[in-house]
Amino acid sequence: MTVVVNLLQRQIEHRATLVCENRNKGLPVGIGKAGFEPVTNGVKFIFSHYKLDSSHCDYAVPVARIQWEDASSHWVLSVPDEADNNIWIPYPYLERSVDLTALIREIEKDPKSFFWS
Repeated sequence: MTVVVNLLQRQIEHRATLVCENRNKGLPVGIGKAGFEPVTNGVKFIFSHYKLDSSHCDYAVPVARIQWEDASSHWVLSVPDEADNNIWIPYPYLERSVDLTALIREIEKDPKSFFWS
């Protein structure tokens, strides 16, 4: 089981790296930068904001989290609650999927302007 979890973690981290690289490509720092950090069985995506005259991050906010849920054998996409960034709630448009690509695509393309605005 540990090997499966490690493979899933490497897979999600690799996909998160590609999402962030694609989103940041060619964008000025003033627009903000996408990033991520590993969490248990998944990743948390972060949007870093910069002052217009600085290359140093002014502040960063969590925007999405994807985690593998053993009980359902699904990937789960959640977003921070507006009132408290430490509370995660289901993403209203695509909460879970067995297909990691669907969730990654939702974050990367952001069709509802939910994550990166």
